[in-house]
Amino acid sequence: MPNKENVERYLTTQEVAKRLRRHPRTIRDWIVSGCPTSRGTVFLDATKPGKSWLVHPDWLALFEHRIRPMRKADLDLE
Repeated sequence: MPNKENVERYLTTQEVAKRLRRHPRTIRDWIVSGCPTSRGTVFLDATKPGKSWLVHPDWLALFEHRIRPMRKADLDLE
């Protein structure tokens, strides 16, 4: 029997919305339609085992990294 402490827990759209301070509908839109950024549309990876979407914490971290605005280098290399 697997140890419950070692099992990774998926997040609901409600939990993701609370973490990102967005409405759950916005989270579902990012899963289905993507989030527009200056570099193109970025989708939030999720799985739908039943009627609701579930997001793995690693997928959420990757999504947050991808939607961050690009920063220009502080040094002038010319």
